[in-house]
Amino acid sequence: MERITSIELLDEGRGNEHDIQTSLDDLWRINRWLGGVSGSLRLLEGFFRRTGLRSARMLDAGAGDGRVAAYLARKLRQDKIQIITLDRRLAHLQHRRPPVGAQPSVVADARALPFPRDSFDLVMSTLFLHHFSGGAAVELLRCLLAIASEAVLINDLERKRVPYWVIQHAPWFTRSPITRADGPASVRQAYTRGELSALAEESGAAGFEITSLPCYRLGLTLWKRRS
Repeated sequence: MERITSIELLDEGRGNEHDIQTSLDDLWRINRWLGGVSGSLRLLEGFFRRTGLRSARMLDAGAGDGRVAAYLARKLRQDKIQIITLDRRLAHLQHRRPPVGAQPSVVADARALPFPRDSFDLVMSTLFLHHFSGGAAVELLRCLLAIASEAVLINDLERKRVPYWVIQHAPWFTRSPITRADGPASVRQAYTRGELSALAEESGAAGFEITSLPCYRLGLTLWKRRS
C-alpha cells in the first residue's frame, strides 16, 4: 500500500465548531478502543521496566484535547507520572467535555519546543508522527529527543489495508465529517515498520525498538542512552 500524504482537516482547524468538537470526540473513542490507550500503556510499562524509574515527568506532544494523557495519568497514578500536554491549537486543548484532568497544557509547535534540553524524563506522542514526512519527520523526532532525558515513545498507525477499510466502515468512530475525511487519510500516510526503522536510524537516538501494538498500530521507542 503506497504512502500518500495529505493535509488533515482537524490539524488545520478546518470546519465549523460542532464538527471539530465532534471529531475530537471521535479521536478519543478511536484512542480509547483502538489501541491508543492500551498501546501507550504497553510502551510506558516497557519504559519503566528498562529505566527502573519509580516516577517520571512526561510531555505528551500533539496531545489534542489531552484525554489520552489524562487517562494514562489516572491509570498510572499521579505519584508515578506527571504529564504536560502540548498542542499547537488552543481550541483542541480547551475541548474537555466533561473535564478529564487537570494536567498543565502548553500551546506550541512540536518542532519549536519552549523547553530546555532534558526537561522531561520522556516524551510521548499518539497518532502524531504520521502527519510529518521526510526531513520534517526526522526533525520532529530530533526535537522530541532533545527535551527527553531518557526516551521518546511513539504510538501510531501501521499503514495496511485492513485498518484503511475498517475506518471507512466504522460509523461509531467517525461521527464527524472531519473524521470521515481524516481517518482514511491518516492510514494512507502512516508508516510501515521498515519506514519507521529508517526514520529512527536518522533521528540520532542511541538505540530504538519497534513494537507491534493492538489494532494495527506500531510503537517506536527512541532511547537517549544505550542499555
